Amino acid sequence: MFRVFIIVCLVALTACGKSGAPKWSIYEVTGSRPERVARVSAILAKDKTPPTAILDAHFIEEQIGDGFLGPSDYREFYFVEVAPQDVSQWTQILRPLDETAEYDAPAQPRGWWATRDTFASLQFYKPNILTGRIYGWIGVSRQTGRIYISTFTM
Repeated sequence: MFRVFIIVCLVALTACGKSGAPKWSIYEVTGSRPERVARVSAILAKDKTPPTAILDAHFIEEQIGDGFLGPSDYREFYFVEVAPQDVSQWTQILRPLDETAEYDAPAQPRGWWATRDTFASLQFYKPNILTGRIYGWIGVSRQTGRIYISTFTM
């Protein structure tokens, strides 16, 4: 019975002109440093006003699926740089992550994203305060003032 259902679904997708591979789309904040900072600050401010000035920022959202035949899933990656002396104001509003964070990166590498070595040295927090999302992590480097945020939907 289950095999019949899968075959019927695949035939329906083919008949509608849909391939079996999920559709990917990417939204990325680009522009000058002040433009990126303003746009990423506005994205974060939907859930929580950034506690201090942001010096630099990047953002990319990957959408998997087209939302037409079923829901879409999203992965978001933020990079926020603040003055190292301001990091404590950011971590004061965050809650420590209960589980072990797993490294994740944008599908296409970005120079601003954390490497695996950098990832290993970060302190991790829950993402929901800054992003409204419950899945993922916020990784903070107190020494550099760099904050990496990885979230996803399921």
